[in-house]
Amino acid sequence: YLSRGDYFGEIGLLRSIKRTATCAALDAVDVVKILAADFTLMLERFPAVRQQIEAVAGARFAADQQKAITPGLHLDDFLSQGLFEAQNLLLIDLENCTRCDACVRACAQAHDGVSRLLRDGLRYEHFLVATACRSCRDPLCMTQCPVGSIRRKENLEIIIEDWCIGCGKCAELCPYGNINMHPLEVMKEIKTEIKGKDGAPAQVKIEKKKMTAYKANTCDLCTQLSTPSCVYACPHDAAKRVDPQRFFGDAITAQSELIGATWAPLPARYETHHTH
Repeated sequence: YLSRGDYFGEIGLLRSIKRTATCAALDAVDVVKILAADFTLMLERFPAVRQQIEAVAGARFAADQQKAITPGLHLDDFLSQGLFEAQNLLLIDLENCTRCDACVRACAQAHDGVSRLLRDGLRYEHFLVATACRSCRDPLCMTQCPVGSIRRKENLEIIIEDWCIGCGKCAELCPYGNINMHPLEVMKEIKTEIKGKDGAPAQVKIEKKKMTAYKANTCDLCTQLSTPSCVYACPHDAAKRVDPQRFFGDAITAQSELIGATWAPLPARYETHHTH
């Protein structure tokens, strides 16, 4: 997975061999194209850059060679379900889960009786991706709050401040339905102006009425505890919080054609055939 400032295509240029991977954009990206001749000139003029690129290319080449193709776990499924966007998934191993709902009850007990997860969602192999915050790399839920009441801390905990006005915009923008609008009973003052009789000044009558307001609600990862309540409460170790790229990474089907060659450092002066 490449992000801002990364590069690709260097292996083919360094060795004049067939490319070893196919790159697909997962979002809107800007790509800078460097011609082979310019690449070659850059390596010749800047030895430190050449050494750095060589090191990265060698590590990538070695990692590609070690990838095993595991039947059943497919990159297309991983991408289509948006799992690449997540930094912290709540997974339930359906082979161990007994559907006791201990995880849901524990979440509710930790959050004033309101559960922040549903034991339902997408299936990926024998795992259920529970309906709970995924800590997305690009959190769309935060982009349009009109009062700035939703934010994320460095530990990935989502904070929804008390000044949330209950407009529901964050819940609408979450692609995975992981933000819910929770109803709250509140007392509000209702002012009514009563006109005076025979020219007397008007009077204002103030009444307090019970009304229903809404506040956004989502998983906070139980950061005040050592382990999320849902994970801790599971009696069968079926629930777990994971980084999906690390958890599934070694098992995702390799989509590239691996080349049975060894990687050796280039000589001090970079020499290769120019390819465009």
